[in-house]
Amino acid sequence: MIDRSNSVPLYLQVKQWMVEKMDSGEWQEGDMIQPERELAEDFGVNRLTVRQAISELAAEGRVVRTRGRGTFVSSPKIQQPLGQLTSFTEDMRRLGMVASSRVLKLEIREATAVERTMLALPPQGLVFELNRLRLADGIPMALENAVLCYELCEKLTEVSFVELQSLYVALKEKCGLELTRAHQTIETLVPPQHMAELLKSPEGAPVLKMTRKTFTRDGTPVEWVRSFYRGDRYRFESELLL
Repeated sequence: MIDRSNSVPLYLQVKQWMVEKMDSGEWQEGDMIQPERELAEDFGVNRLTVRQAISELAAEGRVVRTRGRGTFVSSPKIQQPLGQLTSFTEDMRRLGMVASSRVLKLEIREATAVERTMLALPPQGLVFELNRLRLADGIPMALENAVLCYELCEKLTEVSFVELQSLYVALKEKCGLELTRAHQTIETLVPPQHMAELLKSPEGAPVLKMTRKTFTRDGTPVEWVRSFYRGDRYRFESELLL
């Protein structure tokens, strides 16, 4: 399995062997990988070599380390393109997965100072807040906290978000609002315990926080949303042109 005459570093040869096991289907999602000590003995290398291979696979989301239990094969990451304004429901449908939601919070209230700034609201302006756990094929994928200008989307009160998954569809069909562009930022953070429990994310795994402000064609801000995606299940990608 290891070719010491090969110029490829030993840890990359170990990593490639493990990748082939996963890509061939011999190692399935949830399978536990042999301990580092056993793999090192099988390959005839030291444990640091195996550890480096596993660390790279963990960084790529191919495996998940669970303290006190071991290392397990994880699901392939969802490739989420940047540069297109789409809903979670559309994204999952494109990937052949069934989107669903659990509504955690739904209320109409007075906007905070930050929300008034983000949505260009007057003093005492109202917002419609929708906080949901988003799932794909029953697996928690993201937490979404969407705050919208209530004056523009009052008819959202007629929508059952348990049944209707896409907020953007509701905005178009019920409120006559078509969102055409957005400004967003993405950063990583270690989730607080309650968030990690809702997402069922591995211990210590980061989440990808996306903050987005969405506009209509005439530049009216409608939505300010903060989404927290499981870092072990998502990979954002974009195409850059020179």
